[in-house]
Parts: sequence; structure tokens; C-alpha cells
Amino acid sequence: MAEQTQYTAESQTKDEALSNTINKERGKLLTFISNRTPTIEDAEDILQDVFYELVQSETIENTAAWLYRVARNKITDWYRKMKPDRLDDISYKGSDEDEALLLSDIIPSMETSADKQILLKLISDVLADTLEELPKNQREVFVLHEIEGKSLKEIAELTDTGIKTVISRKRYAVMHLQERLKSLYTELLNN
Repeated sequence: MAEQTQYTAESQTKDEALSNTINKERGKLLTFISNRTPTIEDAEDILQDVFYELVQSETIENTAAWLYRVARNKITDWYRKMKPDRLDDISYKGSDEDEALLLSDIIPSMETSADKQILLKLISDVLADTLEELPKNQREVFVLHEIEGKSLKEIAELTDTGIKTVISRKRYAVMHLQERLKSLYTELLNN
């Protein structure tokens, strides 16, 4: 009976310590994660995974440092699993926030209509000019992935660059293209 009471007291002490650590570190850790993920929902999912690891772990010497290390690893894992931004996924939200216009919605099919051919040429020209504005390493990753169809892993090996760097370059390229193509979206929507 004495052993069971001691075990219960130790378990309760560990639960209190975990609860205190989670309450103390939650806000800072969520901010840390959300600064590295696109949405707060993604950050909260990763945070839950970090706290799950904490609960499952045995004795940890420096809990705060351990939590941030696990968070960085979980963020890296999340990006590896995440579907990379594709050109077809670039969207622009106009005045009606419920409807997003995808680039694939405005690129015409390969029909022979003269209007559609002119529109395709206009989009191609703007895209080519915008690609030229990108830094060389971002343009290279974008072209290899979007145009040549290489995987991000293949690009990392081909360019002798880390996968995280390749993902980052691709992300910056897509963000720049998205920003530059907003005016074209707006013009096409108003016509």
C-alpha cells in the first residue's frame, strides 16, 4: 500500500510538472512555430505533436531547449510532408473574399481561338518577365520544379543544396510571382 501511495504521489508530481511546463511554454512555443508555418492551424497541430512528445518522454534535463529542438524537428518534418506550392495553386482573392481565382482558371486551354491565344501570350510574357526578376537560385529552382517537373529532392541533389533551402527558394519564387501577377488577375477580372 505504501508503494502504491508513493507511485501515485510521483505520478501526480510529474503530471503537475508537465502541466506547469505546458502552461509556461505554450505561448512562446506557439509564436515560435507560427512564425515558421503558413497558418495558425498548422502551428497548433505541430505544437500538439511537440507536447505529445513531451508527455511520452522520460526525464529531460533542459525542458525549454528540448521543446524548441523538438519543435524545429516537427516543423522540418511538416515541410517535408507538405505539398509544395505549384503554379496551378497560385491564387488571388479579389474583393469577394469567398472566391479565389487560381492561375489555372485564367490560363486558357490550348484551343485555337485567337482571343485565347492572345491571352496565353500575354500571360506567358508577364510570367517570363517576372521570372527574370527573380534571383538566379530562386528562378532555377522554380524552372526545374514547375517547368521541367523535377522533384524538390532531385533539385537538391542536382544543385548540391539542402532540401530546406530548395523549399525556401521555391516558396520565395512563388510568393514573388503571386505578388507580381495580382495586377494581371485584376485586369483580367475587370474585362
